[in-house]
Amino acid sequence: MKKFVPYVNMETVKDKNGKIEKFEIRTVTYLPKDSKITTSGEGAIADNVLYRPLTISYTGTSEDFDYFGADFTINRKDVGLLERGVNVKVKSAVASPMARGAEGDATLKDGDEEEGTNVDYEGGLV
Repeated sequence: MKKFVPYVNMETVKDKNGKIEKFEIRTVTYLPKDSKITTSGEGAIADNVLYRPLTISYTGTSEDFDYFGADFTINRKDVGLLERGVNVKVKSAVASPMARGAEGDATLKDGDEEEGTNVDYEGGLV
């Protein structure tokens, strides 16, 4: 799914004293035109996570594609101890018939890995 995330940009927002307040992650995804997107991954996270998983879920199945923007805000107080960046993933909320198991749940086949786009936080987090 890495091909669906053609653009990821991160801005570090600092206060007047130069201390980091938050990180703004902006993405543009190329998805089916009839898609409705939802995002997840903001807020506090465990201290043992290196890359925060940010997810863009879409529902479209159209043959025509269009660009969709999704923004994420990570507050400095929510960054885990080992966290060094984000990993943006794009997932279909509609399970394809090819990926369905016997119970009808979407499953990954052997050898399939979920790919994402990694973005490291700029500079130190102090």
